[in-house]
Amino acid sequence: MGAFAFMMRRLLATGGASVGVRSMLATSFAANALSVSIPVAGPELATAFTFHRFRRHGADAPLAGWSLLAGGVVSLAAGALVLVAGGLASGNGLITSFAVPGGVLAVAALLALGSAARRPQLRAVLERPATWALRHVARLLRRPTEDPGAIIGAWAERLGSLQLAPSGWMTVTGLGVVNWLADAAVLVVSIRAAGGPVPWNDFLLVYGSGVAAQSLNITPGGLGVAEGTLSLALVATGVRAGQALAAVLLYRFVSFWLVALAGWLVLWFLRRSRPANDFVLASHAKGSATLASLRHHELVLLHGQPGSPADWHQVADRLPAPLHPVAPSRPVSDEANDNGSLLND
Repeated sequence: MGAFAFMMRRLLATGGASVGVRSMLATSFAANALSVSIPVAGPELATAFTFHRFRRHGADAPLAGWSLLAGGVVSLAAGALVLVAGGLASGNGLITSFAVPGGVLAVAALLALGSAARRPQLRAVLERPATWALRHVARLLRRPTEDPGAIIGAWAERLGSLQLAPSGWMTVTGLGVVNWLADAAVLVVSIRAAGGPVPWNDFLLVYGSGVAAQSLNITPGGLGVAEGTLSLALVATGVRAGQALAAVLLYRFVSFWLVALAGWLVLWFLRRSRPANDFVLASHAKGSATLASLRHHELVLLHGQPGSPADWHQVADRLPAPLHPVAPSRPVSDEANDNGSLLND
């Protein structure tokens, strides 16, 4: 869980969002609890929750969406690498032939998206169907948008600006592999604790079968399905049935139940600790005040009469990163006068 949290934190840093380690760990644990505990819709709810949390910590919508997409692709590719290693260790070429195309396809999709976002001509070709899709989705949801083309264009321009150096991709991929291997290590320790021999040659394939069974989402977190699949796979490698069952139950207790329980406790704590006053003013020695803790995303800036949104440009440039200033143009009425100036100072 720590490796996954650091991976997402590194991806967010690509777009300038700085998220604390504690906050990212809380997001990872809470999202995992939603994903594994709620049938069918758990992964979608976890994604929406994570997206909202990223936005609360200062990431704009394109950066939050890109980080989730890139994190998912890297995690999938890292899982494919683990399976390939298992196939090579066991001499099973069939597993390798299935794992390699999946990982390559995921990486190719991410590279194609990044390339399209940075090439104006290709981006313009993709913007038209994306605009059409956004307009029709908004109509179905009865939430019409003023200019879907402008929204898609802004997203594309922002995505094109997100570039992670090769060393950064290596770091992210390494963290993704550590995420899988650390979880697999729990199964190794569980087998040893149950008194059984670890089938090293076939171990990564055994572990991969349990991950695949859990990802089917037939039951919350693959409950029952993952246990049965892992137990049968261990028995097939020569582990006695009693030892295999004990090892799998211990592994699932640690890697599933304890982690899910921790996630729900984090969710409960986050819900209780939502502050009534989202902004805390800290006074400096010179008497000026600064925003020390920021949790909202948008700050509405109203200009005076007469005035315009341009009055706030210099102020908006100096606001802390978590805030997203919105300076709308106020409508002018017959009653508006100079005495109605708001927040101009």
